[in-house]
Amino acid sequence: MYKLLIAEDVRTVRETLVHAIPWERLGVTLIGAAGNGEEALARLEEEEADLLLTDIGMPKMDGLALIEAAQGRRPDIRCIILSGLNEFDHARKAIRLQVRDYVLKPIDPAEIERVVSEAVKDIERGRAAEARGELPHLAELLPSGEPLGNLKKKKLVDQAVGYVREHCARRDLALSDVAAAVGLSEKYLNSLVKEVVGSTINPLIVRFRMEEAAKLLRDPANRIYEICEAVGYADLDYFRESFKKQYGLTPTEFRNRHS
Repeated sequence: MYKLLIAEDVRTVRETLVHAIPWERLGVTLIGAAGNGEEALARLEEEEADLLLTDIGMPKMDGLALIEAAQGRRPDIRCIILSGLNEFDHARKAIRLQVRDYVLKPIDPAEIERVVSEAVKDIERGRAAEARGELPHLAELLPSGEPLGNLKKKKLVDQAVGYVREHCARRDLALSDVAAAVGLSEKYLNSLVKEVVGSTINPLIVRFRMEEAAKLLRDPANRIYEICEAVGYADLDYFRESFKKQYGLTPTEFRNRHS
């Protein structure tokens, strides 16, 4: 069974999602139904989820910010957006965040079943490949028909990592941007980078942001909220959490120890 978390601020919609979908038949265990993004993120800190079904427009933390935070903790989580906001800007950012699907309100239980079922199949395919000791896409050929040699792999990964390091302060930086910069598909690039450096792109973005934040914190003249913005974060609390997760200290504690 795969674990799914719902984040939806409208109670009637939330209850419909909980009770109208045959989750067990889909191979899914519902681990919670949060009323806002912050509540959902707290739930994800208590228990990992394989799937996240979230509204966009929620109080305290919207769905896109929740997805970004959830992916920072678990890059392979499958995210599905549920929203009545049929606007291109939201859809475009959702694509950057590798959202699995985008379902518009009013909700159709049959449509929810379909997209969740497809997401479950994605997870199953990935885990089956891992069980066989395969890294998806690494055995595929480039468009030229030539397999990637070790040197070419390293060169492409160096380019990707260099791009992440150079642009990590961009608030909207996403896997899709890095993949476009090096001319590879997103899934292929993630697999390639993980094979060579042991991490996928999203955790690298967070790591480089935190390393830059640590440098800036050594100068007492830099205010913490300014550092938060300088390394690509809009949410100061989320920045603090991310920093503590990497360094075991809050930004203030780190500054007091190292300045």
